[in-house]
Amino acid sequence: MLKPARLAKIIEAVTLQKYVSVQALMELTDSSESTIRADLIELDKEGKLIRLRGGAQALNDETLSYELSFEQKMEIQAGAKRAMALKALSLIKPNSLIYLDAGTSTFALAEELNVPNVQIVTNSALIARKLMGNGYKAFLVGGELKMSTDALIGPFAQENVCKFRFDLGFFGANGVDLQEGFTTPDPIEASMKQTAFERCQKAYVLADSSKFDVVTAVRFHPFEPEALITDAITKAKYKKFKILEAKP
Repeated sequence: MLKPARLAKIIEAVTLQKYVSVQALMELTDSSESTIRADLIELDKEGKLIRLRGGAQALNDETLSYELSFEQKMEIQAGAKRAMALKALSLIKPNSLIYLDAGTSTFALAEELNVPNVQIVTNSALIARKLMGNGYKAFLVGGELKMSTDALIGPFAQENVCKFRFDLGFFGANGVDLQEGFTTPDPIEASMKQTAFERCQKAYVLADSSKFDVVTAVRFHPFEPEALITDAITKAKYKKFKILEAKP
């Protein structure tokens, strides 16, 4: 298969299936692993998809209900996540009570955290382990564990989070849109985010530039520019807002 046809086939498959593994693309195009990996690097650089360690994810402006696993999302925009984490870190003061939402961007913040005498409540077992390993006191809210996002969700988790009043909260999002606000694919997880968001004196959403103009199934908070931390504002219509920008 000639390269132009092969690239078109890859884009079509990723667009339709939202996520396609390298192995599946090899079989689809009758190509070697090295060829497919080179193609994915090229298409990622051109902004036509998001390359992951084991495959590729669709990148578009349509409403998305598909969700990658936690491990797959860890591979996306790693530099942007660290930049956002460092920006978020600058907002944290000693002796604060903080809520950290489950997610890869908030996990990056947990990795960078170096503020003394802070206490953290989270709905992520991975974040709690990371923080406790670094000497912080962390509380898990309990509830039902959603494996793909490492999120504790459901009525029990929401009831427990309502017992706290947080100084700061940091949240992940799958989509950011001027009209639809901050969104995520799972309605139960969206409800958990909304509840925790409302318990924070100040809350921030960490979302890299690829999430802009993406809408997933459920809104958990209206668009609020002052509550948004991103790596770079690449779309003109967002530049007029007071968004916290942290270029990697």
